[in-house]
Amino acid sequence: MVAHGYGIAAIKSPNLIFSNVLWGYIVSSIQPVFGILGYSIATYLVLIVIIGIVIYGLYQMDAGLIASISVILLVFTRPVIFPQFTINSGLLMVAAVICWKLYVRNDNLSYLAVGCILALFSFLIRKHEALLVFIISLPLISWRLLIPRKSFKIATLVLVSMIVLASYVDYNAYQIDEWNAFNQLNYARAPFTDFNAGESIKQRTDILNRYGYSINDIELISSWFFVDSHIANPVALSAMLSEIGPLSSQKDIISNTWIAIKSLFDPKLAPLMICGIFLSILKPSFNVIVSWFICVSSVILFGILGRPGILRIYIPLFSLLVIAPFFDGCAVSFTRKFFICFTLIVSAIINTKLISSEFVQNQLSAEQVRKGLEGFPENKVVINWGASFPFEAVYPVINLPPSIRSYIFYSLGAFTLAPFSVSFQEQNKGQGMLDLITTEGGISIIANKYSLKRLGIYCREHLHGELTEISAQKYGSINLSTYRCHVNSPM
Repeated sequence: MVAHGYGIAAIKSPNLIFSNVLWGYIVSSIQPVFGILGYSIATYLVLIVIIGIVIYGLYQMDAGLIASISVILLVFTRPVIFPQFTINSGLLMVAAVICWKLYVRNDNLSYLAVGCILALFSFLIRKHEALLVFIISLPLISWRLLIPRKSFKIATLVLVSMIVLASYVDYNAYQIDEWNAFNQLNYARAPFTDFNAGESIKQRTDILNRYGYSINDIELISSWFFVDSHIANPVALSAMLSEIGPLSSQKDIISNTWIAIKSLFDPKLAPLMICGIFLSILKPSFNVIVSWFICVSSVILFGILGRPGILRIYIPLFSLLVIAPFFDGCAVSFTRKFFICFTLIVSAIINTKLISSEFVQNQLSAEQVRKGLEGFPENKVVINWGASFPFEAVYPVINLPPSIRSYIFYSLGAFTLAPFSVSFQEQNKGQGMLDLITTEGGISIIANKYSLKRLGIYCREHLHGELTEISAQKYGSINLSTYRCHVNSPM
């Protein structure tokens, strides 16, 4: 949406926020092909390149045809059917590691160069995921053989220089005045929206009173309500956070750790993880075991920090650990090779079956949602609060109906204050949510009952009025309502 300027974005922008701005320029410059937008084209081109590298790498490592096909099905069925940029970034780094391993084996400079290019694009798409996969792959890379090579030193210097340059360009892209409000709030709001800091602050009424916040205000900030600058005040939010101290000491660490561990056995991840474990047993390697330790420790650490169970982060990690046992070739006995193939085939079949079932269910659900949207307002601003609107179901990666691109969403979420967003543009025109909510026409909004309840409390606490529903329209499973905060005129 951001790259091509529709939906929540009023204008197209290379500032994708979660990806480097250089990647934004690349995808936004790709012209549509048969109605498929540039971002989607780039997404699948990346996957094609990764799959090609993995197939070639497994061939060079003597994995065998059956094992190679099974690995491809196991690792890439989900990324192809349900593409996601964080997963693509991680898999690009996996492909880069494969190229570097081939360079160690064959001393072919082309492998080194391709690996560095893949690593750079992995960084551009999602730098945090790229770094995480790289860290977990450290024990797998033959540093003792790489470091003495002059070509490796030069390539490393060039890669690091390109990453530094890309980071500098990305940083400067957000330093213009229009981004000030977003930048200042983005840092302060993260503990509330991502790490549940609001629960700790709500227990300290003394802090709330001192900064003029109510419990409902904290609930609103934690729920992505950034349209009121008095509540979404980065200075006050940061000050309150500093007063309660480190969040990690106040979290239920055991509970979050348990959630993180349980997520490893989620059906979306379990086939990868269990297969990786069996392959590591069948073809034991000290380096692979160390990578496993780093990987599982990272998953637990994310849980301790308050971010457990984020599968899009984990999938590339365990994909690496499935492929890693093949890095040193397949010189094993016939019996072990048989069990390696058997493990991969069974895992691939189970994984494919699970994903196929999920795909069919998602397609049926998406068709119902899109069918229910017949008559949904086009070219009219509609406020969408958080995840109330099923964007993934309505906006497919390919075959995006032109009519759907005419929906305009004033989003209450991470991009509310981003200059490219509909919300930012509307607020600048004096037609923001708070500008309209007290008018006779009110606001058109899609939100769940919890959010509407909080909005009602906000109306009483800050606008001294009562939130009333003017009208309601149901579009399938989506409820679009018009609300007004009715403020009584002073006598």
